Formats: sequence, structure tokens, C-alpha cells
Amino acid sequence: MTSEPASSPEHLSGGQGLKNALRRIFDSQIPNYGAYNLVFAAPEEPEQGELPAPDGTSYVLGYRWKPAELMIAPVRVADLSGAGSPVEVNMTNLAHATMWDDNTYEVGTSTGKVFRFAVEDQPVLDVGPGNGIVLEQDVDRIDFDAFMEAFIGLA
Repeated sequence: MTSEPASSPEHLSGGQGLKNALRRIFDSQIPNYGAYNLVFAAPEEPEQGELPAPDGTSYVLGYRWKPAELMIAPVRVADLSGAGSPVEVNMTNLAHATMWDDNTYEVGTSTGKVFRFAVEDQPVLDVGPGNGIVLEQDVDRIDFDAFMEAFIGLA
């Protein structure tokens, strides 16, 4: 399910406005959305056999520790809207999870879906021509990296 555009760029000034917009996109697509911590992730170039992200699509990643679960929600940054169906990855469908030498993650499901993505401390999101906004997620990334270390251990 996709959502309506979240806000105009002038209402997103500062990282918190952007976080709120991304939270609204995620919440509109995910049942029980309140149980997830969120980070923004950019898709990496796919390796052979991986599915590429649709053009202009990034991800809002929702994760929770118990039960261990990663929800991958596609988002179009340019208009801050949902960009497709989210994919749930948990212990019933996790095929593999790894961290590559370039600090990117890869997660695959038993149905063959593979996602490779990077989570940066302060990505700049282009929410419109000339409207680059810094998303401050330094602390969030520390928690996400700890989650992924545990998630990889479960794979």
C-alpha cells in the first residue's frame, strides 16, 4: 500500500521533521507499526541474482528485537511516499543475513527476495529539486547495527 505525500520540504526542516515524515510513511504500510524502531537505508547496487530496487526507491527499515524481525518498506524520497509493498523478514522466512566488507547489509528470504542496503549516520535526502535535508540517525544506527549483528547470528 502506498501513502500520500507526507509534507512539503519547508515543513521538514531539520532531521526531526524528516523522521516524522518517514514514520508516517512506514506507519501507513505496516500493521502494529508502533513496535518498530526505524532507520533510513539506501539500496546498494545488486549483485548477480539480486533484485534491484525500483528507480528512486529507498527503504525505511523497521526492526524489533523480540520477536526478531526486520520490515523493509520501500519509499520514494523525492515525494516522501510509499513505493510498494513492504517485506517482512523474520525467523520463519530468513534465508540469510550478512554484513559485507563495505559495511552494507544483505538480507534474503526463503522466497528468494534479496535486499542489499546501507545505513548511514547522516544521509542527505533529496526531497525535491534543491531540497537536500540531512537525516540525523547516528544514535539510531548504533542500535540498528547491534540489532543486525544479533539478526545475522540467528541466520
